[in-house]
Amino acid sequence: MEDKHWRLSAPQAILISFAAMIAVGTGLLTLPWASQDGQSIGWLNALFTATSANCVTGLVVVNTMQHWTLFGQLVILALIQLGGIGFITVVTGALIVFRRRIGLRQRLTIQTMFNQNTLGGMTRLVLRVLRYTAAIEGLGAVLLTAGFLSADRGYTFGEALWYGVFHAISAFCNAGFDIVGVNSLVEFSGNWLINLTVMALITLGGLGFTVLHELRHLLTHRRRPLRVRLHHLSVHTKLVCWVSLGLFVGGTLLFALLEWHNAKTLGAFSTPQKWLAAAFESVTLRTAGFLTVDQGQLTDFSKLLASGLMFVGGSPAGTAGGIKTITLAVLGAAVLSALRGHATLVVFDRQLPLAVLQKALAIVGTLLVVVAVAVLILNFSEVHNAFHPKLLDLLFEVTSAAGTVGLTTGMTPTLSPLGKLVIAACMFIGRLSPLTIAVALNTRLDAHPHTITYPTENVIVG
Repeated sequence: MEDKHWRLSAPQAILISFAAMIAVGTGLLTLPWASQDGQSIGWLNALFTATSANCVTGLVVVNTMQHWTLFGQLVILALIQLGGIGFITVVTGALIVFRRRIGLRQRLTIQTMFNQNTLGGMTRLVLRVLRYTAAIEGLGAVLLTAGFLSADRGYTFGEALWYGVFHAISAFCNAGFDIVGVNSLVEFSGNWLINLTVMALITLGGLGFTVLHELRHLLTHRRRPLRVRLHHLSVHTKLVCWVSLGLFVGGTLLFALLEWHNAKTLGAFSTPQKWLAAAFESVTLRTAGFLTVDQGQLTDFSKLLASGLMFVGGSPAGTAGGIKTITLAVLGAAVLSALRGHATLVVFDRQLPLAVLQKALAIVGTLLVVVAVAVLILNFSEVHNAFHPKLLDLLFEVTSAAGTVGLTTGMTPTLSPLGKLVIAACMFIGRLSPLTIAVALNTRLDAHPHTITYPTENVIVG
């Protein structure tokens, strides 16, 4: 009986694995030889950086290229990779390779990590995740290496290769860490190969491994007509693709409209570069953190739009954060159903259970509370901040952390000690909320069905 008392649930195992990785990363980054000046960066800045890397966010208090040695950069890259696909996934993959048995609790943990509805096929899922990660990051590294070599900046092949590998992993894991300059990818805003490759990596990482697998089957199994193959896609994949496409197109058009004549952002570019930068902005706000224009120079409307996109984020079972595209789709479908007077939630001729809507509301409500409380705390803790942040800057910073995006208007390096702890907590909650809170709610709904029927009574809404 005592043994059962100490057993961890799947959400607890995931939380502890992330906390342990952050603790180890913090310890390694505090070492003097992790910093180029030979001095320890201190536990708070190391904790902030380790949390940002492991929660695949990208907010930094020191420039990654200028401050960290190769050792420090390798630690950050390892934290990004393990945080992106999960330490438990890597361990399980190693056990499979060495033909060790995967227990029920490990399968439950994997199921929880990737938000799967069934317990079957977890071993295949882990292998699939590792294969897709290796293939996509490998191809991305090759293309980025070619891009950096063609950038005419005097890079040797070894430097271009290291930059290619680092940024391929960082982009696919939606982390946003870079090691090529002071202002992220601003210096490469006109390089189409680098921009398009990073955008593709961010998008593929943000779609989720479940969707990637279905799309791969759609493209490779050509025996059936395309119309039939599209029809057999799951509702999940259809929603992810349509919402992702809508957010990309809508975000690109709105950023182009709002920033077209802003001389400090898009206004200085040629017309093709303006569209490229607007498209990159729309993609990177989906929890990536790279930038090709200065976020601090965006108009107020653009900052507000950016905060909304960062709050939504990517899709489930992937490397992105935010409330996820599926959550937005479910809430949108619920609104449309209510406006049409429908008693059920129907999407693509399929009825969704009430538990899905409850989870969506719980995720949005939880993250909204986190953002609101963090903004309130920062409003007092950053009163004497040298950056003099406005309300939109505070909202941008907190949403970027809670959505695990990693973009900033310039406030991050100037945060107070309390501000750093608040933002680090937002990154941690933002990365784990879909994996712990929402899944725990789902488990509660499924595992403890109501056996008592209560009288029905209506309330006035609207």
